[in-house]
This record gives sequence, C-alpha cells and structure tokens, in this order.
Amino acid sequence: MIIPVRFQTALAAALAALVVTACGGHTATKQDVIARGNAICAGAQRDLLAAPSPAAGETSLPGLAEYLGAIMPILRREVSNLRALPRPPADRALLNRYISAVASLGVIYGELAAAARRGDQDAVNLALAQLAANPASSLAARYGLNQCAGAAGTAVPR
Repeated sequence: MIIPVRFQTALAAALAALVVTACGGHTATKQDVIARGNAICAGAQRDLLAAPSPAAGETSLPGLAEYLGAIMPILRREVSNLRALPRPPADRALLNRYISAVASLGVIYGELAAAARRGDQDAVNLALAQLAANPASSLAARYGLNQCAGAAGTAVPR
C-alpha cells in the first residue's frame, strides 16, 4: 500500500508532536523556574529550621562546627537542586549569576565548617565576611526568587 505524501507529512508531524509531548517538550519559562526555585529554597529553609541549632548562647567554634556539620547536607542539596534548574532565555544571565553565587556560598560554608573544626577564628571571621558580601540574596530577589532572598532565604542561614 502506498501512502500519499501529504499523509506521510501529516503522520510525521503528528509523531513529532507526540514525541515532543511525551519527552516533556514544554520549554521552561522564567515563571516555571521561579516556582521551582522558590520550592527548593522553601524546602531547604524548612529543613534548616528542623535541624538542631546550637544551644542558646553557644558561640564556641566546636558548637559552630557541629551545627554546620548538621546543615551542610541540606545546603549541598539546595545548591545541587538550584544548579539543576532549567535556564530559560528570559533573564538567563541574571539566573546564571545567582546560581554561581549560590555555588560559591556552598564552598564558603565548607571553608567555614573546616575553619571552625580547626578552631581557626581568623579563618572563621574571613568566611563570615565572605558570606555577608556574597550577592546571592540580592540576585535571587532581582530574579523573583523571593523564597531564596532575604531573611527567609537560605543563601545565608540566619
């Protein structure tokens, strides 16, 4: 049986549409990324609040090291999940800068934890200053990731 060319073309188009739909052909929009990013940050914030915090008034480096040891897996997961976000064209450069800043925070928190474990107050102070200077929170706010910005965000756990 010979299939006319117009039916072959229609069949090919229908199959292509089916493949795109079946493979999640929806292109992520900025709003999709904002919703997913906010959900990631809200989940991390919830996990951080559930983590055992240092005892009231505990300011020792061993106490800080213990606390950071408990929350580092949460922070690593958050960074990994944010890195996996799609990068739609709208404000892609801003999103890339935010994700780079968040990845940098992950590194700085690791350095902070190592300094606290070593009892190195100068290195702890340096890491804290680097955390305070990191632009992740303001970049998140500019992109629309309000759960990832400010006091509610996990860019710098409070």
